[in-house]
This record gives sequence, C-alpha cells and structure tokens, in this order.
Amino acid sequence: MDINKILDYQKKDFEIIKLERQLENNEDKKIYQNMVGIIKDTKNKSTALDKEASTLLEEYKSLKHTYDENLKSCGIVLNKDIEKISEDDLNNVANVAENLINNMNIIEKKLMYLAERVNGILSQFKDSKKKNSEAMKQYTAHKNAYEKLSEELKPQIEEKQKEIKKLEKDVDATLLSKYKQRRADKIYPVFVPVTDKACGGCRMEIPTASLEKLKKQGFLECEHCRRIIYFV
Repeated sequence: MDINKILDYQKKDFEIIKLERQLENNEDKKIYQNMVGIIKDTKNKSTALDKEASTLLEEYKSLKHTYDENLKSCGIVLNKDIEKISEDDLNNVANVAENLINNMNIIEKKLMYLAERVNGILSQFKDSKKKNSEAMKQYTAHKNAYEKLSEELKPQIEEKQKEIKKLEKDVDATLLSKYKQRRADKIYPVFVPVTDKACGGCRMEIPTASLEKLKKQGFLECEHCRRIIYFV
C-alpha cells in the first residue's frame, strides 16, 4: 500500500493545524475570555450589593421612624410642668424619661452601625464598578486584537482546507478514515515511522510479531498511543 499520499496529506494538514493552534492558543483570546468571567462576577457582586443596600435602607427607615417617635415622646415627657404633678407621677415621668433615653441610645447606636455598613457597601460598590470598567477595557482591546488575527488567519486556513480536499481523492480511503478519526481525537501526528523497533510517536517498543505484520501490510496501529506506524 502506497503510504506516501497520506504522508503528503498529513504534511499539508499540519500547516492547517499550526494556524488553528495559533488561534486556539492566542494570548489575547485567553485574556478576553478571562475578562468575561470577571465582568460577570462584578455584575453579580453589584447586584448583591444593591440588594443588601436596599435591605439596609429599609432597616434605616424603620429605625429612623422609631427614633423620631421616641424623640417626640421625650419632648412630651420632659416638657411636663413638674410643679403641677404629684410625686408619684413625677417618679413615673422620671422612669419613662429614663427608659426613653435608654431606647434613644440603643437606636442611635444601631443607626451608627447601619451607617457604617452602608458606607462599606458603597466602598465595595465603587471598587466593583472600577474593576468592571477595567475588565471591559481589557475585554474590548484583547477581543479586537484576537479578531484581527482571526481575520488574517481564517482565509489562510480556508484556502489550505481547499487544497487538502483536492488531495483526498488520491489517498487510500482506509488510511484517510483512520487519519480523520485520530485528527478529531487531537492525536497528531497521526502517521509516524517505526524508529529502532519502536513507535515513532510514543516510543513504545513493538513486539517482533507486530513488526513482521508491519513489514507485510505497510502500516500498523500502535496499541499504546493509537498512532499509525509505517515502515520506512
């Protein structure tokens, strides 16, 4: 069986593989794809912060209302004319006033705590917004760079694919089928020569019986790496 046709085919296909790998392993592509994840994370973070801020705002409004009501009650109690009330009523007023003041102190502390949390959320939101903006800039820059390279290489790939298609008619159908199967499985090179009684791909030693078979039919499938070994 003439192995040379499939080797010519493989050589031409390798030119396509190199171009495809250049696109696949392109650094700009990796960076802009990574930026997509960062942008999604910052958006999710901003949404979560917005929700938390809304909850804190409702808490603040509720506490502020309670604070205002207590302040009003304090005013009513403290404005009573102590000369016109009995001693018992005066003691009651004093107790109520003390309780109100204690409540006001507690509410005031809670309000301060809420204010600190709100400031913390605003700071995080600002950082998240800045991170998102920087990620968007990098995404755009690197995506444009990758697309520019893609526009340059894809026509070359398509042209070589047309050339390789023309070669297929002269290649043994069985060998071509085996080649395409392994090409799809990312095995490359597919056809390798026997080297010192070993597979030219994975370097596994070939048993004597298999070597005899290789000499007779011209090619042999490596049991270890699945490449097609040919006899030089």
